[in-house]
Amino acid sequence: MLDVRKLNLEGPEQPVERIEVRQPMELSTTRYQNWRPELGILPVGITVGRPRFVRYSFESVPVLAPHELMRGPLKGIDNIAVERIVYFERLRVYEHEILAALQELAKRYPETPACLMCFEAVAEKGEECHRRWYAEWAQKRYGWDIPELEPRGGAVAARPDKPKAEEPPTLF
Repeated sequence: MLDVRKLNLEGPEQPVERIEVRQPMELSTTRYQNWRPELGILPVGITVGRPRFVRYSFESVPVLAPHELMRGPLKGIDNIAVERIVYFERLRVYEHEILAALQELAKRYPETPACLMCFEAVAEKGEECHRRWYAEWAQKRYGWDIPELEPRGGAVAARPDKPKAEEPPTLF
């Protein structure tokens, strides 16, 4: 795990230097709830823990999980700018281990695309998440294209807010 105390959490994100690395397999991202067998895509969890609600088996790449944001001094943080700085540092520090894990998956499942999964409802609710941050970082670093899969049943519009009930008039 990174020593987050040594990071400049106030500053801007560090620039990502571009290098050429061949993408070991076709990758996409989604949330656990959106994966289904008929997609023909290898499900790959990239979370700190295993979701209790998932009843299908999946591979795992723990080095892509945001460990520093779930444990230690940053557990429970709610600051996207800081979370991105920490996660991008994780990607920089563990780059070789991440590439090795993806290459191992490609070797074990040749010609099979994989889907990196976590919990957030990116497509449905526009939530930020580390799976999309990895896709962004890999695009900048390697030029890889890692799209987000559409949710079940196609694109889902965000639910409009419920209209608020009118307050009854008061005498005061």
